[in-house]
Amino acid sequence: SAHPRPLITMAGGVFWNPVTRYIVTRLNGLTSYVPPPPKEDGAAPRRILLVDAHPCEESFSAAIANAVVAGAKQGGHELRRHSLYAENYQPCLTAAERRAHHDRAKTHAPDVARALEDLTWADSVVFVYPTWWFNMPAILKGYLDRSLCLGGAFDIPTTKDDITAMNGLIPLLTNVKRVAAISTFGAPRHIAFLAGDNGRNTIATAVRPVFHPHCTCLFLGLYRMEESTQPQREAFLDGVREAIANEF
Repeated sequence: SAHPRPLITMAGGVFWNPVTRYIVTRLNGLTSYVPPPPKEDGAAPRRILLVDAHPCEESFSAAIANAVVAGAKQGGHELRRHSLYAENYQPCLTAAERRAHHDRAKTHAPDVARALEDLTWADSVVFVYPTWWFNMPAILKGYLDRSLCLGGAFDIPTTKDDITAMNGLIPLLTNVKRVAAISTFGAPRHIAFLAGDNGRNTIATAVRPVFHPHCTCLFLGLYRMEESTQPQREAFLDGVREAIANEF
């Protein structure tokens, strides 16, 4: 017979129960520098959408994306993947798309329609990208510009009774309950922090509100990339696989 899960579990020195999970989730909602609580025991397998952005298939960023795939398989999760450079994704918002921005009956371009289908399917989204000039690559920003569109990812409130997110918009992708960003940096952690780490903040602060109201954000970063050793890089990949398989 099935044994009931304990009300309180312990991981990393923290007792996890509904109250501590609620508190940490709310703190994580304010800042991604507070890690989200770990996955609950017995949680159902995830539906993970992986979006990765690096032009070189031999890059360490590509190795991170492959580690996400391996972790999803290890954890028994479903996974769909968009490798933006490999797909030759068109990041530029066209004039026609901008003019149709407020038309909720518009027909999306095939790549945007596919992105919205996968975003609607997923309950978890993972972004893997290198940090260049303290930001995400332009191709990933273009993916967000085009895919997170009015009527697909969010809506605009029309009455005072509309329930909005912290950014004042109505979230439509509330099926997504967790988002992760995994990146590499040439700079040390403190310099990335002082410079604003715009890629991280775009995902944690600007994008997250179109997801579930209590969507958590996990951030994993490898800093001083050029100075890192092979064992350090392998340990980071192991951590990514473990996080996606059992913690995310």
